[in-house]
Amino acid sequence: MTDRCLCCHTPLAADSRYHPRCLTRLFGHARLPTIPFGLADLPGLVAKAEGRMSISGVQMKLSVRLNTDTWELESTSTGGTHILKPEPERFPQIPQNENLCMNMAEALDLPVPPHGLFVMADGRPCYVIKRFDRMDDGRKIQKETMFQILGSTDKYAGSLEMVGKAIRAHVANVGLETMDFFERILFCFVTGNGDMHLKNWALVGQGRNLSLAPCYDLVSSRLYLPTEEDSALTINARKNGLTRADFETLATRLQINPKAAANTFDKLRGLHDTLRDMTIASELRSDLRQELAKVIASRYTRLFGGTRAP
Repeated sequence: MTDRCLCCHTPLAADSRYHPRCLTRLFGHARLPTIPFGLADLPGLVAKAEGRMSISGVQMKLSVRLNTDTWELESTSTGGTHILKPEPERFPQIPQNENLCMNMAEALDLPVPPHGLFVMADGRPCYVIKRFDRMDDGRKIQKETMFQILGSTDKYAGSLEMVGKAIRAHVANVGLETMDFFERILFCFVTGNGDMHLKNWALVGQGRNLSLAPCYDLVSSRLYLPTEEDSALTINARKNGLTRADFETLATRLQINPKAAANTFDKLRGLHDTLRDMTIASELRSDLRQELAKVIASRYTRLFGGTRAP
């Protein structure tokens, strides 16, 4: 199998696991940084960060920055420029899963921050992504999730129509951002991401210059939760058994031109082979690759030739 970059997933010409350009996008330099800690060290590092990065569900998230003196990623409670996510025991290969899904999203021309797979000091994998809510010097860029904007008390309560309405009410470029939102919804469906709750949708910017935040937390949750609902938030008053008709109804409610919606479906349909090939060539282990390929094939059938699921 051809070696592929552990950031962008495209083939490598040289004897390396990273394209210099990918490391430069992520860290500002083509030099590969080291990670001086392992999985066992993370709970203490998270606690030391004064709660600024908490354990969400079963996966720890650690705020880090590059120490340019030692060229190591170091834990920090302030001024973090990247997020590091290790592999949780309960859900193996989540880092590989997220890296793949983010690269698939980029293949659909969705906005994706620089990211990649790396190895910690104990040899365990981790996923590192550049923070889109921080400048290069660590200063904050305003970010609000839909959980905050909608004043919710339950991140799984609500509809994507409601999220879309909030996006349209706040962003500067309504047409562009609405289409971006719709494309992400379709992408999450075909990749088996049933965990796009209110905290996974956010706006960034200030005043009248708000926009939909770049993609983040994209994973195929279906690989670990086979009985999970299709969507964390309702679409056309449904969370399960979704088909093209439900998404077309959603597009209408988002005031998307029918021709523009049809073009989005066509664009996604044309990427079926690309998503399958990316899955087959991914860093996921064999059984997870096969299962994800099945999920994608099943979702494409439901969108482009199947019947309504029970």
